[in-house]
Amino acid sequence: MDTLPVLSTDRGDRELLYQYSVGDLSSLSDEDTRKVISDLKNRGVGVITFWKKGEKIDSHIQEGIRIARIQKELGLSVVIDATRLLYGFYDGTPATSHISDKGETFSDSSFAGHTMGCPFTLVNRIPVIEARIVAYAEAYKAAGIDIDIVTADWEIDGPMEWNDAWENSKSCVRCRENTSDINNFLLFQATLRSIRSRLMYESYTKPVLERFPDALITNYATYPHDGWRYWYDYFEYPQPELPHIKDQNALYRPWYDEFAETGFTLAMPVVYTWYPIFNWYPEYSGDYRWFYNMLKVGSNAGKSTPSGIPLATFVHWHTTAPPKNPDPGVKQMSRESYQELLWHLLLRGHDMLFSWCMQNELAVEMILLQDVYNKSLEYNKWFKIGQPVIFDVPANETTVISGIKLNNKVLVRRTDFKENNKPVMVKIDNVELKVPCKPGECQILRLE
Repeated sequence: MDTLPVLSTDRGDRELLYQYSVGDLSSLSDEDTRKVISDLKNRGVGVITFWKKGEKIDSHIQEGIRIARIQKELGLSVVIDATRLLYGFYDGTPATSHISDKGETFSDSSFAGHTMGCPFTLVNRIPVIEARIVAYAEAYKAAGIDIDIVTADWEIDGPMEWNDAWENSKSCVRCRENTSDINNFLLFQATLRSIRSRLMYESYTKPVLERFPDALITNYATYPHDGWRYWYDYFEYPQPELPHIKDQNALYRPWYDEFAETGFTLAMPVVYTWYPIFNWYPEYSGDYRWFYNMLKVGSNAGKSTPSGIPLATFVHWHTTAPPKNPDPGVKQMSRESYQELLWHLLLRGHDMLFSWCMQNELAVEMILLQDVYNKSLEYNKWFKIGQPVIFDVPANETTVISGIKLNNKVLVRRTDFKENNKPVMVKIDNVELKVPCKPGECQILRLE
């Protein structure tokens, strides 16, 4: 709050920015809590309540309801993170472990040290996880508090097909029995992702939507797509032996269409500056190496998500998940290019922006994010009812254009990575549109 200015443009009904590192307000009085939430709101930042488990569950629930009442009094959305309740389907016991031919239990430790077991044991864990969600949802319902947005960061748990997972499943008696062809990777992937979606739907989505049918519910990195994933999380690594598409040094992976099976009503793509990206694209200059991949990810989600499903996108500027001794040749994305990327995401259908970062990154991350958000409020009508019409990601490092169409006009933004002062032509609805060079500006152009 000391760093961010108050918004200079009326927010209207545009959703706030959500920053996971804002912190817990439970130590504050009602008066101070209301002031903090209000002061953050005036800066365009919302507060997330983190549902917790443990011995003090009743007090955790009542604290969440307290925060929610204040948010409702201020006309704000009640936003929940349910991550802690969803962990873990794999509980580290023999009951969720793989079984070898000798009848011995074993696990997979290739996911950043997390204990991953047999995916075909996890349906039995649904009632345990579901009960945690129901306890909170029922309490909010009884208190007369509607929940608006529920998110989670459920990642390194449940069925996963990457890293050593496939090889471990080939060695598991139960996995072989439950997969019609364990040696077919795409079939293996589809089987596991379908189980993963069922776990989410039955333990998480369904109990929330049964009580709050208008809620937006989602999970980190679960979103509609074109059949491919163009990024790797910090706990994943490329496997050239598996099916892929190669783009310079990048290996894009086939991805199962899990979003529909989860029942989610909100998509949550992840557009991060993952450390390996920089060296994937040696044909490009430093900034376009980042920009190209991140826009590819964002465009994939934007063009693939059906109308009526909003996108709440995780973004991050600081180089994400670098090793302990990073290569000095990996140059951080410039602030200017990052902010241009945020504009292009908004113009390609991304509705809300979520941020996670380390505490020492918080001020700078939010300065960059809030600046774009504040300026974008001028175009609220376009973002609310306009139609994104450009999803091209140039393979040549030249000019990137994004736009939203409203009636016979288009709101566009042009970013040049090679010096070019001349107009650039784009085709929208079979009409040629001339886009002048206006660095750092949005333009409203008429379709003639």
